[in-house]
Amino acid sequence: MFAPLEDIQIKSIYGSDLPKRMARCTPDMLNSVRLVAADVKAAGGELILSDMYRSYEMQFQAHLDYVTGKKSAYSPPPGGSMHEAGRAFDLDLSALKMSLSDFWKIAEKHGLRPIINTPSQGANEAWHFDCRGSHDRVYDYYAAGKADNFASPYTAMAASAIVSTGVKVDALGEDPTAGFIQSGLIRLGQTIGDLDGRMGPKTRTALQAVKLDPDAGNTDIAAAIEKLLQSAFPDEYFVPAVHTLALGAMPPAFSLLAPAKAPYTPGAANKAALGKIIDMLPGAVMIDQAFDLQPDFLGILQNKCLYFDSELQLDTDGWPDGRGKGDKSWQSTTSLRYADDTSLNANKVPYFVLPLPKSWANDRGIYLGDYAAVIHRGKVAYAVFGDEGPDHLIGEGSIQLLRALGEERLKQNGRIINSGAGPGIITVVFPGSGQPAHRKNEDTLLAAIQAEGNRLFSALTG
Repeated sequence: MFAPLEDIQIKSIYGSDLPKRMARCTPDMLNSVRLVAADVKAAGGELILSDMYRSYEMQFQAHLDYVTGKKSAYSPPPGGSMHEAGRAFDLDLSALKMSLSDFWKIAEKHGLRPIINTPSQGANEAWHFDCRGSHDRVYDYYAAGKADNFASPYTAMAASAIVSTGVKVDALGEDPTAGFIQSGLIRLGQTIGDLDGRMGPKTRTALQAVKLDPDAGNTDIAAAIEKLLQSAFPDEYFVPAVHTLALGAMPPAFSLLAPAKAPYTPGAANKAALGKIIDMLPGAVMIDQAFDLQPDFLGILQNKCLYFDSELQLDTDGWPDGRGKGDKSWQSTTSLRYADDTSLNANKVPYFVLPLPKSWANDRGIYLGDYAAVIHRGKVAYAVFGDEGPDHLIGEGSIQLLRALGEERLKQNGRIINSGAGPGIITVVFPGSGQPAHRKNEDTLLAAIQAEGNRLFSALTG
């Protein structure tokens, strides 16, 4: 499903071939290295390497060596180096027997790029060259301002290249599959917002644009994305004279049908936090309604609580400083108000959102001001029903709610990381639990959210 890494045999500065743990690279990098080595040899020099592939652990150690002063050359933390994707090498400059500027010309001819801006032999990282491949499109995507969640376009490109080999990038989550899908979509010319490992609305729209079903499982989607990438960038998958594949003149059209769903069960960490609620799930009355981000479970428990397992998208409404901070849907007001008619501050109050019309919630005994427990990776936070949203969305929460669940969305520069969290976030709403007296002001509401939420959830879980 992921881009392959090939073994390579090449001389190293260590008196023998490059050690096997380093001697791995992508097919297009392998072909580039072969061609560059031949040109250098024809000019009277030799391509001798000191480094190529690094595993997550090797990159971590390289970064630690830099931080502790064991090495002077900068090494980024895991997730930020093309070495981790088998798309970079470090070479012995003295073995080239030519000027660095002359080597740059050879490297450029065969798809290799330096990491520094001018060919200065004594510059730090003068020895480092990348094979960017199609991931250069991710660099350009970030350089054009289409996304901003990485420190630089280069870091975004490296993350794309790494996750495309099936290796995790911490910023994209433990499972590289969603990140691989998003990386593939950007390289296929789609706009998805941030490369963040979250299958949000923009990613789903982009999947539809390339004729893939966004409701299919991530594994099936990734397999179809891989076929599109193989057709668009065959050099990144197949080594000339080693691997062959007959590709048709036209890229295939893929139409995936979502597989039948297995019986619902919460994630292990959440399951432990739910206690006796687990026993209520088989008897729940399911709500049969389609949403843009379809919950894994949406139903009414036997005790009339609303239970849903979904993503948790960001809602910044009511945040006084929200204008122009990265959320185009920001509004200055929330549906729930205090006694003086002022709105909840999304940056201070943990609130959740339910869809309009009002009857959607009211017909189930739920009203603005009611409380809920929200569970993410076993962590429980309490929230108030504070805003109403579009009828096609369920699973939204305030900045403070995501923060309480360990998902900070406010950058140090005051701008928003406009993405949600999940999937696998469980919300249990307690109908009729709110009281007007709790909403006298922000302090009384915050106190009630914690006290009432804890009391109700503890009674339910046993």
